[in-house]
Amino acid sequence: MSTRPWTLGTIRDMNLQLEAACVEPSCGWFTTYDIDKMITEFGADCELPTDAGGLTCGQCGAPVDFGLAAKAKRAAAG
Repeated sequence: MSTRPWTLGTIRDMNLQLEAACVEPSCGWFTTYDIDKMITEFGADCELPTDAGGLTCGQCGAPVDFGLAAKAKRAAAG
């Protein structure tokens, strides 16, 4: 059974955020990507790669791991 790749639009529509972190615990590098900015640049149909594509941390050179996380819900105004 094959699965469809994640797109930037799907991530936005599901209220998720794209995060990346260095796998080396002593490094601690971590970032959250601006999905709206990425959609402006690459389009909502842009598919995410199924792996990190050999990306390495700019601080220590270790591999980088990506993940999706649920965004915190905003409190209702009132």
